[in-house]
Amino acid sequence: MEFIDSHAHLNDPAFDSDRQEVIEQCLKADVKRIAEIACEIEEWQPAIELSRKYKGIIFPVCGIHPDYAATLNEKSLNDLEQYLLNPEVKALGEIGLDYNEYDDQPKDREVQKQAFAALLKLAAKVNLPVILHCRKSRDPQDFSAYEDMFSILKNAVYTGGIMHCFSGREQDAFKALDMGFKLGINGIIGYKKNDDLRQIVKKVGLKYIHLETDCPYLPPQSKRGQRNSPAYIPEIAQTIAEVTGETLSKTADLTTQNTIELYRLK
Repeated sequence: MEFIDSHAHLNDPAFDSDRQEVIEQCLKADVKRIAEIACEIEEWQPAIELSRKYKGIIFPVCGIHPDYAATLNEKSLNDLEQYLLNPEVKALGEIGLDYNEYDDQPKDREVQKQAFAALLKLAAKVNLPVILHCRKSRDPQDFSAYEDMFSILKNAVYTGGIMHCFSGREQDAFKALDMGFKLGINGIIGYKKNDDLRQIVKKVGLKYIHLETDCPYLPPQSKRGQRNSPAYIPEIAQTIAEVTGETLSKTADLTTQNTIELYRLK
């Protein structure tokens, strides 16, 4: 079996002491390829360098996370375009909307929306898929982040992509599918209170799913409280297999093919 982690952050400082060892563990766990998501300006070049060090294993994706939307200007947009024109870079991301306010720091939703729309235009210009970040507010009844995202996408041209770390409602999942996106599913599918997500994944099926970790964040249930790693992708796949009623082998095959096709991997 071969697995691909479609969304990781291996350049995070959490891996500074043992990055090479972690990557070796991934390969032993049959996680053969990893998308390194560089979602702020300072991360773009390190992602390229990491992919060159681990050529054929790690491939870069560059973008601007909504938390850094204010850093998008004419210069950074032009700089990002130059990175995206590099054939080593396989997608634009992660980009989108994040309405979760923490540490009492308000977020400017209009700035996020404007940045998101501009980045979608850039993705269309360079003909790359997009990796979407959509995080709702802390209000359990407030799904305006998804509603606003779909509204912007409705008026945009894009070539598909992944709705990363999907945690919306069933209607949001099928809306994303209707708009040409697949769902990025990570360790949270195994969390005890996530019955709704498990039911969504069961209904959606493997054809529309990408495996991801979002490491070093959101480890699977058995590793709660620990640093996440792409080496845990098989555990996530096993949970998805149980939810969908498919074998682990089929789960690996279909999700791997989904990711190969999206990122246009050889």
